[in-house]
Amino acid sequence: MIQQWWRITRTTLSLLALGAMTVTPVVWADQHAEGEMAATRKFTVVNVLYEGAKMFVPSVLIAEQGETVQIKIVNKIPGDPPNHGFAIPAFDVEEVVNSGETKTVEFVADKAGLFDVKCQLHPAHISAQLIVRDGGKKK
Repeated sequence: MIQQWWRITRTTLSLLALGAMTVTPVVWADQHAEGEMAATRKFTVVNVLYEGAKMFVPSVLIAEQGETVQIKIVNKIPGDPPNHGFAIPAFDVEEVVNSGETKTVEFVADKAGLFDVKCQLHPAHISAQLIVRDGGKKK
């Protein structure tokens, strides 16, 4: 059990390092004057199969409270099952993406905190986290 945990941890860290080197980093949006539209934070998240583990890459997304978050989801996991989910329960986000397909979800990050991102169809397969930072904006 511990060996499997270490293997998954090592794999996750390897993919995070690979993602940090190959994926264009997210650029923080400029601060807008009060009354202007909130910024849109855009991400691309890919479901991958690596050494038998199914995971989201990148596995950590960071946004500011009040931003619109747009996530393009790409399912690159071949074989059975042919589809996987993408859900962020705290923001009522839930989508099913078939193998080889791309879908986009959008929501407003209206609360700060650390939130689970998961496959609602196969919870043991894939997970990630969304961090919404409290930018100190007054409502």
